[in-house]
Amino acid sequence: MKLILVSAILLFYHNHCVNSYAIIDVISDKMNQFSHSIKVAFKSFRVKMKDFFFPDMINKKETDLPLTNYRKSRTNKAFSDFVDEMAAESETESPEYLTLKSDPTALMSTPQLATLHGKRIESHIVLTKDGYFLTLHRLISPCRRDGDKSYCNNETVLLHHGLLGSSADWILLGSDDSLPYILSNLGYDVWMANARGNYYSRGHTSKQVDSTDFWKFSWHEMGYYDLPAVIEYMKTVKNTSSKINYIGYSMGASAFLVLLSSLPQYSSSFKLAIFLAPLAFLSNTEGPLRILRAMAFNPPMHLLKLLGNGEFIPKRKVPHWISNKYCQGPELFCCNPLFFFAGAIPSDTEYLDRSFLARLMYHVPAGGSTNTVLHYAQLIKTGKFHKFNYETEEYPLSQISVPIALISSTDDTLATVADVLRLYFSIQKPIDHYVIHDKNLNHTDFIWGHNAAELVFGKVVDFLTTGLYFNTTRINEV
Repeated sequence: MKLILVSAILLFYHNHCVNSYAIIDVISDKMNQFSHSIKVAFKSFRVKMKDFFFPDMINKKETDLPLTNYRKSRTNKAFSDFVDEMAAESETESPEYLTLKSDPTALMSTPQLATLHGKRIESHIVLTKDGYFLTLHRLISPCRRDGDKSYCNNETVLLHHGLLGSSADWILLGSDDSLPYILSNLGYDVWMANARGNYYSRGHTSKQVDSTDFWKFSWHEMGYYDLPAVIEYMKTVKNTSSKINYIGYSMGASAFLVLLSSLPQYSSSFKLAIFLAPLAFLSNTEGPLRILRAMAFNPPMHLLKLLGNGEFIPKRKVPHWISNKYCQGPELFCCNPLFFFAGAIPSDTEYLDRSFLARLMYHVPAGGSTNTVLHYAQLIKTGKFHKFNYETEEYPLSQISVPIALISSTDDTLATVADVLRLYFSIQKPIDHYVIHDKNLNHTDFIWGHNAAELVFGKVVDFLTTGLYFNTTRINEV
């Protein structure tokens, strides 16, 4: 500005015939030029900054769009990449899938399967504070006999299934190798939870199961509402204040972490927790679930139509044109939503007999919400363990005071060893991080693998009996 005024004054003295109006015109013109140069500089800076933060934005016209519109266009592009913009082919069930349906055990419920296995079981209905009806299954434990004496150890164990699972998952291996039966035979009082949304927990005091409002939950609500209701009910039925041993597989671990980080008063209800392939930090997760991270916070409507705008894939089958693109393995498993998104296609299929396959395919997935899956996709994107749709609201894991043992596998691409190790260092009282090395144990094999009893369940029993006295300096490897 000073430079402009000085130039004008010099011009005036140099040419006396220039009147005051001419001086004003010169000054105004110079100021306009200066203002225009500033605008151009800031516009160029804005474009460069957007190019820096969003390097994949090729169309320069998009740089003038509001950020919300840009995110929407990015999300739509991610969806197009996900489905490869291919038209859906006609969907028909494979002959192999139809054949399995005829197996006598395929459509049996948890109580029916347990009865088939020679076990006695009870069903209990629990009501949560927000109106959901949940089903609890409880094994009636046969007390062990030592000569003429009969006794139980009076310990209680609560098992919580994984993503899209149910209580049936725990007993699909049969009467000899299933974890609940192993624990029951040792005298434990075994309870199996069913999270809201699965086959056994689809009731509500006012919401219809076919409404989108019923499905507005993720695993946050399972930890915040479901587990407190289950714990209070168990205490009432048992009429005791004795502490509970908790075993959480996959999502079952997520719910437990939500419970104790949000409602720390429940810490006194637990003696010990054991996590099998826990889902918390997911920075290193691989597989199709990782593809959804770009759409996790702002899913486009066409993605919700594909995944389900409420219930997750209600038809329980991944379309062929998606599974063929992202999945390598038998079609029977690639089209199953849980195996597909978990990236856990069985590698040792020779160990899977027809009856087991029938039970597996018709009990898995047992149902769940789309938000539950998107919540995990958000964790993959952010690298944090936070509330649904709120990246900045992380769960305070360091406040959890219950002793926790963790078991992971080097062959699990969903709950990776690195991410489980990060969880280990985030909690207050970790007992051990037990790593199973190179045994082809993927994410779903933790409860269904033909060698799960040997590799996993034996260690679970070890933690239950000696976990609170475990020397963490021991080598935690198989």
